Amino acid sequence: MPEELGKELLVESAKAVAVEGYNDTLKPTFKSIGNIIALPFQAIDVALAKPKLWVAEKQYNFEKTRELLAYKMKDVPEEKIVSPEGYVAVPALQQISYCFDSEELRDMYANLLASSMNIDTKYNVHPSFVDIIKQLTPDEAKLLKKLSHQNGYPLIDVVLTIKKGGYITLVHNFTDIAENVCDCPNEIFSYLDNFERLKLIEIPYGTYFKDEKLYKELEEHSFVKQLLNKPVKENEKIEIKKGKFELTAFGKNFIKVCL
Repeated sequence: MPEELGKELLVESAKAVAVEGYNDTLKPTFKSIGNIIALPFQAIDVALAKPKLWVAEKQYNFEKTRELLAYKMKDVPEEKIVSPEGYVAVPALQQISYCFDSEELRDMYANLLASSMNIDTKYNVHPSFVDIIKQLTPDEAKLLKKLSHQNGYPLIDVVLTIKKGGYITLVHNFTDIAENVCDCPNEIFSYLDNFERLKLIEIPYGTYFKDEKLYKELEEHSFVKQLLNKPVKENEKIEIKKGKFELTAFGKNFIKVCL
């Protein structure tokens, strides 16, 4: 019995020493570290204030979504309004609440939901459409709306050809379709890459439109002219290679449903 009591006293003494050591040495250090960490946390809190507000107001977002859907479905007969599939509606409703700064993306989710609730269109809605919208910027949403107006668009490559053989591509897949449409038209190259990655468009190699007039505006673009007038060596020549891109069947269906 005295032996057990002795062990307990030893344990309590060790605890007391540990606490005292923490107070004397580690506690001021941790306090200092806490003060340092608090600085970026304050900045982060300010930056996240708006998203936090929207997360906290999910009911408000749901009501706004209902209003948007009611407007989009105002001409749909009541008997044709059906429950959407959960694998479409649930992720779409979650994502629409995050698009508070983008009317374009919010509108795409609303169109997707409206299509999924109409018996005439619900079977055109592919479950991957929600994920595709998640991977688009507002600029890309604006651009897709423009692409729905025709089946294909001309592209050009500006290449530096070496007479002995071979060439270097100076500009690949140039087009002016983003001008006066997108906030960042210079990002058109990455937008097209993203559309192609998502299988919304295809850029078939070696194909182009026979109508030369379709390429005239691109060839006379100030950016292209600047490249064409670039000084070259005697055995080199700067040329234009024609191409085109077009919507895939999947891309056409996506635009039909979401735009």
